[in-house]
Amino acid sequence: KKTSNKYYLDPLIKEQNRIALIKDSLNKEMDLTLPSGLTLSDYKTILGYNASDKNSIFADNYEFFYNAEQTYGVNGIFIAAIGIHESAWGTSFLAKEKNNLFGYRAFDRDPINSAQDFESYEDAINVVAEALQKNYLTPTGSYYNGTTIEAVNQKYASDKEWHEKVYKYMEYLYGKLE
Repeated sequence: KKTSNKYYLDPLIKEQNRIALIKDSLNKEMDLTLPSGLTLSDYKTILGYNASDKNSIFADNYEFFYNAEQTYGVNGIFIAAIGIHESAWGTSFLAKEKNNLFGYRAFDRDPINSAQDFESYEDAINVVAEALQKNYLTPTGSYYNGTTIEAVNQKYASDKEWHEKVYKYMEYLYGKLE
């Protein structure tokens, strides 16, 4: 339609374009400090029903991943993907007993006892988001090596292929956008 020399797109086409741009932004070299462009509704879709999320931990906490991105400037789907990988979709001992989806402070020599206890999943999401922003993704951070998944991997996990595994979960989650 042409109105006053401006072209208006059909809302469905506009939404499809928005989703396409978001999906196109996903790559292994993406800057994790840039806004994802995802809405709260997108987070609900992405983290909503997943057969592997047996206890609905990610589905029930989608809002906290969204809020963490807004507050700390770290891609919330990256944060969720870490949680999914580290906790086997919230089924790990640490996830169930310590609300620790991330293996946060779980050192290889004694992961059960060294892992941090959290009051809630929301608390865990916020602490890890803040730690990622402050320590891993800011040039003055003590573990900073860049703003990509692989850069975070250098100090976050002893598994040298951790970034590949986390990225696979990101691909799966972004793939749920329609």
